[in-house]
Amino acid sequence: MARDWNLTPIGSVESCFEEKFGVPRQSLMTSAARGVIRLEREFSHPDAFLHLSGFSHLWVVYVFHKAQNPNHPKKWSNTIIPPRLEAPPRVGVFASRSPHRPNPIGLSVVRLDRICWNEAGQAELRVSGLDILDGSPVLDVKPYVAYADSVPEARSGWVEGEIPRYAVRFLEEPLQKARELNLQELIEETLAWDPRPRSQRERHPAGDPASEGKRFAFRLKQADIHFEIRQDSSSGVVFFVVAVLPDGL
Repeated sequence: MARDWNLTPIGSVESCFEEKFGVPRQSLMTSAARGVIRLEREFSHPDAFLHLSGFSHLWVVYVFHKAQNPNHPKKWSNTIIPPRLEAPPRVGVFASRSPHRPNPIGLSVVRLDRICWNEAGQAELRVSGLDILDGSPVLDVKPYVAYADSVPEARSGWVEGEIPRYAVRFLEEPLQKARELNLQELIEETLAWDPRPRSQRERHPAGDPASEGKRFAFRLKQADIHFEIRQDSSSGVVFFVVAVLPDGL
């Protein structure tokens, strides 16, 4: 059996997510998460995309390029800590979609919004519903085929059950800044799913009165988003955006 394969990336992802905190846990959870899959010129001949526009969604095969620590002798583990609080304490790496894998390969379904070519002759696939970090190398794209790829009766193991969603509100100044930067919809959709890492969600549960006023931050499109947990008598838990700080401020 062959032990090594040499794979050449065909392009890379330009994403609104520059760091892992804030990235949706799955693709298509955040429709406002838009980006570009930009292919290298050698893979950008128009014939390679013949009839692709007839598909609404794509599979993207890519590399978790920031998942591995080069200073760590073993770059993956047999088990991982899942992000869901109600999940088992640890699950097998092959029972997860963790980026820390023997081969750090990701697989996501995204919506194909448009196909175009830039001035350099590179094909650009404009997509939405991203859960991929900026700069991720792309190994392949394939059309999503509903009759074959959708399995309505499939079981989802330890990830069965709904993920809670929360109300999102803004102070006036960060709301205006979010609108100026065209980030309001993306901030609202991202915060509604509570993007905090599991460690923060365990220490400061959204529904715990002791979490009132706790402040957190994450990054979107070269801006830092600061928010607080607040309680509202009608809406319950609210994530309140208190600052939107673009680079340079």
